[in-house]
Amino acid sequence: MGRCHYDAATQLAKSPPLFGSADHLAGIAAECVIKAMLLDFFGSTQDTPLGIPYSPAIRNRPAPSKTQAEKARKASEHGHLPHVWDQLLLLANGHRGATVLAQIPQQNPFREATDEWDVAHRYRDSGQISAQRVKRHLAAARTVIAAYQQAK
Repeated sequence: MGRCHYDAATQLAKSPPLFGSADHLAGIAAECVIKAMLLDFFGSTQDTPLGIPYSPAIRNRPAPSKTQAEKARKASEHGHLPHVWDQLLLLANGHRGATVLAQIPQQNPFREATDEWDVAHRYRDSGQISAQRVKRHLAAARTVIAAYQQAK
């Protein structure tokens, strides 16, 4: 699924009026591939009624209170970028983890201090999305796609 979003994003990135859609799809592409890596390689699961993938390693940490257990449950869910990128960096381990971590930036390209990617940006005016931002996010999506392929 991530590859299809990436291909669509690269086509949309050719037209400045469509930069918003291109940027959104680049982020969704990276997010899909990261979630695939977490599920396929790093012990995450997708067995809840809503189908939200999560990390049992994070969810099942001992919690001294119900409040802490609820925080662990929320923290374990693989939601949207930029948070899911940080979860990949945290959970990648073993041979495949080394393969993945060697290929992706340790600094989250979707967590720029002045221009953080957010799934809600799909509502932004494309005029607010720069060509540099789209290029950065397309490059990041391409990188995680390649890392996934290499780790298979």
